[in-house]
Amino acid sequence: MIEITGLTKSFGPNQVLRGVNLTVQTGDSMVVIGGSGSGKSVLIKHIIGLLRPDAGMVLIDGTDISTLKDKELYEIRRKFGMLFQGAALFDSMSVWENVGFALLRSGMREREAKVVAMEKLRLVGLKDVEDKMPSELSGGMRKRVGLARAIAHNPEILLYDEPTTGLDPILADSINELIIRMREKMKVTSVAITHDMHSAYRIADRIAMLFEGRIVLEGTPDEIKNTSNDLVKQFITGSAQGPIKVEGISF
Repeated sequence: MIEITGLTKSFGPNQVLRGVNLTVQTGDSMVVIGGSGSGKSVLIKHIIGLLRPDAGMVLIDGTDISTLKDKELYEIRRKFGMLFQGAALFDSMSVWENVGFALLRSGMREREAKVVAMEKLRLVGLKDVEDKMPSELSGGMRKRVGLARAIAHNPEILLYDEPTTGLDPILADSINELIIRMREKMKVTSVAITHDMHSAYRIADRIAMLFEGRIVLEGTPDEIKNTSNDLVKQFITGSAQGPIKVEGISF
């Protein structure tokens, strides 16, 4: 379970998170939506421990990771896999070396790591690409390789940073299908950040809207679709409908 309580983070005078409260139950898929600058990326970096909060807590299975030392944090991070927005592959490594990167660093033998890498590549629908270089792959294939790397060590929690950004609708939906399949096959807890509402509705058990550093609404996909909250309605329809008030402030 992921429990976020009163999470606050500033960078100089810029307060990005203003007391975020969010719980993700074990095995659930949570999607955090919000516009650019809303704090989504900062939030996900706190979940995996890449950033430490100014105030508040991030609990992973009951452990507050914001208080851990580097060695303890490393052990917690082994629960995680992450698909980065641009896949973040190493251009100088082959596909299988990218997928098996963490396995090789942990001391696994090259032959064994390649077997695991090929198994994970097949799981995301890629065959006979293990010896290719990332530059030889399409954008959608690189995303799949990134996902194969994220699941190489059988994580308990998968994080997705804008998983469909830069893809055409057909490729984007194939990534959505893979995310759903990973949850069903591996029984993982998932957290995705996105501004793609089609993707959010497809992959989420619950959706939370982050605005100006706060969660302003959380609910099931149907509850979000049918919300009466004007701020959320504007975001999901992509249309401006006049000023919005949040805690007495007009936007």
